[in-house]
Amino acid sequence: MRRVLLAVLALTAGLVAGCDDAGANPSAKGPTAPAADAGGACRLLDFGMVNAKLGLNLSVAAGAQQDNTFSCVLQAAGASYPDLVLSVSTTTIDKDVFGSMIQPKDATAVEGLGVTGYQMQTPATEKAGPGVEVGWLAGNKRIIELSLRLAPGTADDKAAEAVPKVVELAKLIDLSSL
Repeated sequence: MRRVLLAVLALTAGLVAGCDDAGANPSAKGPTAPAADAGGACRLLDFGMVNAKLGLNLSVAAGAQQDNTFSCVLQAAGASYPDLVLSVSTTTIDKDVFGSMIQPKDATAVEGLGVTGYQMQTPATEKAGPGVEVGWLAGNKRIIELSLRLAPGTADDKAAEAVPKVVELAKLIDLSSL
């Protein structure tokens, strides 16, 4: 299941990577369009809410759907990072299966997020800076993952500072999930 989610996230990230205007991809919307217009999981996001919670200036959205998984990537116009990726998949699993099969072993539990949730920092890669991942099993039988990836060269402490902000955003998204 986690591999499917990661594959969909990679597909969605590819939709936005390098986009600097709405014309670069038919599913990407420019800085003046609401994030929800991009479709997919972007219907659960609002640029104003995201930027206020995270202290960013994200303005481009791309949404996608692959089978029962909806995803969304938000980025700043003309930049690949930071980016925010949201994926939502319907499921039949319960809390125990989520904890043993989906939640990463090194993640920390998040109280008050869905049926069960987790948070963790993610390390920088060759192409991207450090990040934050928050995942949860929503009460409406959906697996939701929200990740923020910072720009290359960003210090790990900036990702640590972002963890509570991403968790708070996740809690807002959880309240709006259908």
